Amino acid sequence: MKKFITAVFTLLMTLIMLPVVPVCASANEGWNGDVSASKFIDNADLFTDAEEAEINRKVQETAEELEMNILILAAGYEYYMSDEQTEVFSDNSYDTTYGVDTDGVFFFMDFTGKKPAYDYISPSGKAMVYYKENIDSISDEVHFYLPSSDSDYTQYTDDIMDGIYCFLGQLSEYYGSDSSYYDENSDRYYYIEDGGVVTTRSKPLAVRLKALIFAIPIGVIAGLIFFFATKHHYKFKTSANPNVYVSNEYTRFTHREDRFIRTYTTKTKIETSSGGSRSGGGGGRGGGGHR
Repeated sequence: MKKFITAVFTLLMTLIMLPVVPVCASANEGWNGDVSASKFIDNADLFTDAEEAEINRKVQETAEELEMNILILAAGYEYYMSDEQTEVFSDNSYDTTYGVDTDGVFFFMDFTGKKPAYDYISPSGKAMVYYKENIDSISDEVHFYLPSSDSDYTQYTDDIMDGIYCFLGQLSEYYGSDSSYYDENSDRYYYIEDGGVVTTRSKPLAVRLKALIFAIPIGVIAGLIFFFATKHHYKFKTSANPNVYVSNEYTRFTHREDRFIRTYTTKTKIETSSGGSRSGGGGGRGGGGHR
């Protein structure tokens, strides 16, 4: 029983110490508050100046509301490229414009004439945490408004504008929907803390505690069942102490002596090395595309 109590106490102390255990983590650059940096670029020349200005106003309103960068590119024929090139271009374009790991999203709208067209969403910073698991849902909603591959997109400007507004609405709807995200490409966890994004190779504390909430009760119940079952099976009528079998009335020790027949000395060679090792990791973020 004493060992069981000790084990439970050790487990509780471990849980208490979890919040203060240092974790190798880094915070992102966040958002600099520059709303004017968020914009819509009409490279495909779909809208009038007035329509483009209205779209930009809506983009900047959403950027201010969500406190993150938003860049939407209506890509014309000069951006014709493969799907893989589109993904790399989108990631790099965001990083070049706003900085690596800042909070924001880049939306590549394919009006290049490629068949099938390939629209791509590249999230960064807290946008990766909030939208990465929901990109497919966002893309499906936006795709409903966008025309199929066509040589003349100007006849669908109303639908395209609705698609852009739908995209902005989806950003607002899914904002704050997730608190953490694991990226397989970089083997890193991203989670929100104090309004910013923290990047780490260890599981966030909230994820670990969530698992412990279910594991601890199950472990305690299993331990109690094992303890009482064992105690019942090996129940002794008298103590198992060997002194029970020694008669103090007829046994007297008048002389005690310790004799060591031989001694042993064990030597172990400790290998040393003058070299060292270090590990590093890398990888890009993953967005979501829709044909």
